[in-house]
Amino acid sequence: MSRPTSLHHSLRKVSAGGGDGRPHSGSLPAYPGPAKAVRRPYAVLLPTSPTPPSRPPGERSDDDPADEGDPTIRRMRLEAVLLLAKTPLTSRKLAQLAHLADGTETRTLVRRLNQIYDNLGRSIRIEQVAGGFRMLTRAAYAPWLARLGHLPSAVRLSSPMMETLAVVAYRGPVSRADIEAIRGVACGELLRQLMERDLIRISGRSEELGRPYLYDTTKQFLQLFGLPSGDALPPINWEPLQEDEEFDPESIDPEHST
Repeated sequence: MSRPTSLHHSLRKVSAGGGDGRPHSGSLPAYPGPAKAVRRPYAVLLPTSPTPPSRPPGERSDDDPADEGDPTIRRMRLEAVLLLAKTPLTSRKLAQLAHLADGTETRTLVRRLNQIYDNLGRSIRIEQVAGGFRMLTRAAYAPWLARLGHLPSAVRLSSPMMETLAVVAYRGPVSRADIEAIRGVACGELLRQLMERDLIRISGRSEELGRPYLYDTTKQFLQLFGLPSGDALPPINWEPLQEDEEFDPESIDPEHST
């Protein structure tokens, strides 16, 4: 019974070292056993500030106050917004999205970007369409872009529809009776088809007897024809187009008359 006790005592002494607390030379290290995680619910966790991500040399962040005065950075922000915009944006809206001073700075940077595109021979330009700005490809590359399957198909209009649309574009807001007086035929069905294509809309009512509807063009019309506004239509002389003979009411289809 004494031997196991003395052997156990010797092993503890060898593993723990001498009486002075230091291990003897040549002694075997004690086996620590499997590590166990110590949980201390009373431990205090100090908040640590997140380490900012490292940036390549020469690259600056938009949050840097020095970037606000750099015209190159501001121009790049405007270009990025225009690249991803799906609809024309006004100069004020672009100034808000690109964090610019105002619409005047937006228009100045747009002109600068177009100068850069022209000097470098780029296939894109920033055009003013439907009351706003949008990045578009040049018309010369339309045949190649037509091969892309996801682009919308071209809008095809018949000659009567184009004539009716032209009257609304140049004379709008205009009533149906005035359109039919100019064309000389009934236009009720044509107006309905143009409204389905979102090319014209009802803009109000006339003050004449019966208060008929007034028709005008839409933003879709301006985008389709690449016009900044209705005032950008090419000038036309209406005098040679007016017919000397009076309008014949019998030419109107009674089924579509008001």
